[in-house]
Amino acid sequence: MKYFCLAIISAFIIATGADQAFSQQTEIGFKGGFNIYSLNFENNFEAGNRTALQYGFVGRFYPVHIKPLSLQTELNYSPQGVHLKSSESAIRLTHINIPILFQYRFYNNIRVQAGPQLGFLMNAWADYDGATHDIANRFRKADLSLSAGFSYPLMNNGFEIDIRYNLGLSRISTDDFYRSSNLGLQVNILYLFDFK
Repeated sequence: MKYFCLAIISAFIIATGADQAFSQQTEIGFKGGFNIYSLNFENNFEAGNRTALQYGFVGRFYPVHIKPLSLQTELNYSPQGVHLKSSESAIRLTHINIPILFQYRFYNNIRVQAGPQLGFLMNAWADYDGATHDIANRFRKADLSLSAGFSYPLMNNGFEIDIRYNLGLSRISTDDFYRSSNLGLQVNILYLFDFK
């Protein structure tokens, strides 16, 4: 619970600071879509994907004098993990993710974006031998990823499609058996409206 509170406070501080620096326009909204996540194991486990729904809140801030640029921050509930191809086992991780994306908008309204993402582990479960096991103590409470992708407005009413790839930069496990990092693809629909 304390990591969830830390994630909320971090997102609020980031959004407040960005609103002061990027004060021309602010858009806020929400998002939803699905994750296709896996784990990049260092010990060569054959890893499949875990697909799950994810959702969250979005804040987009525009600089005063540089219109093609924007800064987007989010607070996302993100189920992640992996299915192991060598068995019927699965690892289910749940994160609260806070990406900070620097965006550039082209004349055709396509936005390219990239930036760091900080993730906070909420729980970790392993399904094997017909039972579910709590393995949260075998994973770190926070991890860092690089997020990159693009977004495009579907209509002129605030809806956008957002596609991005997240590459884990830090090892998420605390022991040798689960030595791995996160990696995943996200496809989302965003709805944004002008705040000011």
